[in-house]
Amino acid sequence: MTKEEIEAAFYERTIMPTLFGEIEEVHKKQQPIEKIAQLYIQRLNTIFANVTSEPLVMRNSKNNPIYHFAFASNNSTAVSIASDIIGSI
Repeated sequence: MTKEEIEAAFYERTIMPTLFGEIEEVHKKQQPIEKIAQLYIQRLNTIFANVTSEPLVMRNSKNNPIYHFAFASNNSTAVSIASDIIGSI
């Protein structure tokens, strides 16, 4: 991904008028963990014919996300099985 794509996905830019001209403010968007999971899914969809729609979020003992498990394949049966596994956990 390019720097611009990453910034557009995770940051919001606003122009604020001031007495001395305009100032650009940058704010982080909410729910970055969910956003990065959706970016993974979108990117995998550009390569593979079948991708799980929702990844499994693996968490540590303090309930912090460690990584996302997303399955991608050109075999629709394999993705169906992976989706069932992800949904059961």
